[in-house]
Amino acid sequence: MKAQLQEQKKQCIFCKLISGEMEAKKVFEDDVTVAMVDIYPAIKGHTLFLPKEHYPILPYMPQEEFKHLFGLVPGMCEAVKKAMVTTSCNVFIASGGVAGQQAGHFLMHIFPRDQGDGFFNFFWKQKETLEDEKLKVLQNNFPIMMGNHFKRNPMSWHTGNGEQPSFLKEVYENGHVLYEDEQVLCVVPEKGVVKGHIEVYSKVEKSLIENLSIEESFHLFSTASLAATLVFEGLGSQGTNIILKSGTTDDNSEGKLCVHILPRSQDDGLNKTLLWEAKQPSYDVDSVMKKIKDKTWKVKYKEEAKKEETLIVKPEVIKIGSEKKDTDEDGSLGFEDEIKKAIEKIRN
Repeated sequence: MKAQLQEQKKQCIFCKLISGEMEAKKVFEDDVTVAMVDIYPAIKGHTLFLPKEHYPILPYMPQEEFKHLFGLVPGMCEAVKKAMVTTSCNVFIASGGVAGQQAGHFLMHIFPRDQGDGFFNFFWKQKETLEDEKLKVLQNNFPIMMGNHFKRNPMSWHTGNGEQPSFLKEVYENGHVLYEDEQVLCVVPEKGVVKGHIEVYSKVEKSLIENLSIEESFHLFSTASLAATLVFEGLGSQGTNIILKSGTTDDNSEGKLCVHILPRSQDDGLNKTLLWEAKQPSYDVDSVMKKIKDKTWKVKYKEEAKKEETLIVKPEVIKIGSEKKDTDEDGSLGFEDEIKKAIEKIRN
């Protein structure tokens, strides 16, 4: 696999942009990550944030680089918002061609957002209902996955489910709870964008992504990543989207901090509205680059005092209708086997 990655890296446009072989409009860089403005933006201030090392999808990324990358997301979102003088933002991740992944190098898109900005790609209709049998599979397996995560990687703040915040009352009433702890609530809404749509809510009222600490952002995106694996394997999806909404916009009228996980299939038709047309902007990209770069000087990975070792745990592969899973001696799925299966599905 390492040899395969090295061959991919030689042909990767983003690796060439990172190395300087091709010119990139960089706005941030440290030892692990880099951010650059998109030269074919969906919206003004559209920024790409990615690891420097070449990883096609998240399962390839080592745990410490995952934590570093997603721990910086709050700071990057804040910088982009301040530069563009907006109040809200989105983070968009596509895994697999059917989900809109076009680059062979894992990356995320950061969009500065405001009410009335005319960006309606994430203004979706929720009309799909997941079958009871498949819902039960998710409800049975996700708590196990999260339990194993905390068992192997104990965190001092985690002692149980935590309280049910009143501002999420309607979410509890109108969704099927898969999992919750002190920081997050995961539900399958009664009506989803696609079947198997999962919503991961922050349990901090009126929270914005930039207000989260490194540990809180890491936990939010780790939970979302595990949820993506859950639907990828448990529902047999061909790809996934992870979409964060933060702040009040036309497509997030209540302003709740939520990460949406969308299992994707070739014929779901969602890309017609979800994806954007790549086109030259009518404004000066260099001036936008300068504005964002001027705000990223505060972005720094400053790990909090370690009370525990927090790592990403690779969840078990889940098959609908099957109770037994291939595991290592410690009960976990073999790391290389999981990667191979994920890559094979995405390529097919």
